[in-house]
Amino acid sequence: MRLMPWPDPLAEGIKVYRLDFDLAAEPEAARQLLTPAERAKADRFARTADRVRFAEGRAALRSLLAKHVGCEPAEVPLASSAHGKPFIELAPGAAPPFNISHSGAHALIVLGDARTVSEVGVDIEECRAEVDMEAIASLAFSDREFNEVRNAADRPRALYSRWVAKEAVLKAIGVGVAEHLKSIGIHFDAEGRIALESAVPGWTNFQAVALQAPPGYAAALAWRAKEST
Repeated sequence: MRLMPWPDPLAEGIKVYRLDFDLAAEPEAARQLLTPAERAKADRFARTADRVRFAEGRAALRSLLAKHVGCEPAEVPLASSAHGKPFIELAPGAAPPFNISHSGAHALIVLGDARTVSEVGVDIEECRAEVDMEAIASLAFSDREFNEVRNAADRPRALYSRWVAKEAVLKAIGVGVAEHLKSIGIHFDAEGRIALESAVPGWTNFQAVALQAPPGYAAALAWRAKEST
């Protein structure tokens, strides 16, 4: 398990870590940092790669959070919202906002400073050349987004860059991703900056940036800055 911090800050109060998996090796060391329920869940995965992604991803997340909370990794009081977003069961402001995403042989973990950041989301996806653009467009993209992808010189890159940004934003908001994919629009300006479009009040208060992903992957980060008082 290799956990690497992002070399430069992407936004004030936010840290991103990349985790690289060895998908062929059983995650015995990582299992020691999990709760009994999490170890049992890891054991239910039939494929070694799936056990690795779950166990090592959760162990890395617990290790990072334990440093902020001041306890052992297995003692971090993790819980999940109704939509599956993980959080720490502590008083508001006592724990950093965080999020995790994994795909293929990599994972990303984002931690925010609770003093300056209220919500964070991250997504990484392995890019597949045989992706069905029409199917994804009908599921997740507005007409404007689909036209931008269709007219792009590199269609797979255009598609995945929007997909990961969309998922990162929705994960930061904390809503169900599948049912809200068309509720947020992702558009890139001439400098490659992401502009958000949504009819839902407050959703465009979030910010998003593309992350430099490993070859063959796309990734994005989203967050909402805490309002100054």
